[in-house]
Amino acid sequence: MEGRNREARTSEGFARRFRLGDNRNYRYVYRRGKSYPSRNLVLIYLKGREQRFGFSVSSKVGNAVTRNRIRRCLREDVRRMRTQLKCGKYIFIARPALKTVPHEELTRELRSLLARAKLVKEDM
Repeated sequence: MEGRNREARTSEGFARRFRLGDNRNYRYVYRRGKSYPSRNLVLIYLKGREQRFGFSVSSKVGNAVTRNRIRRCLREDVRRMRTQLKCGKYIFIARPALKTVPHEELTRELRSLLARAKLVKEDM
């Protein structure tokens, strides 16, 4: 029973192979990537062969509970959109005003930011 439950959870979750990983990778994307700002988010994108995602929420945004909630919301939205996105390395940076924004509005802003950056596949 546990084995089946674990399989269901990992297939639905945000797999480790899609994570950006350690600090070295973040610095590389920050240095070489292109920035796309919006009201509550900043996207830094670097073209690549595989999809990797990173999320940065500083302590200016709020306490640990707030930061983790925002990170979970961003991760969930990106997980749902992953098949529609072009390959490359993405870093999503939360701005302090994001702490008062509801999840639905965050999802809309994330989608519009990715569309404005032309990172959504056109054949979808």
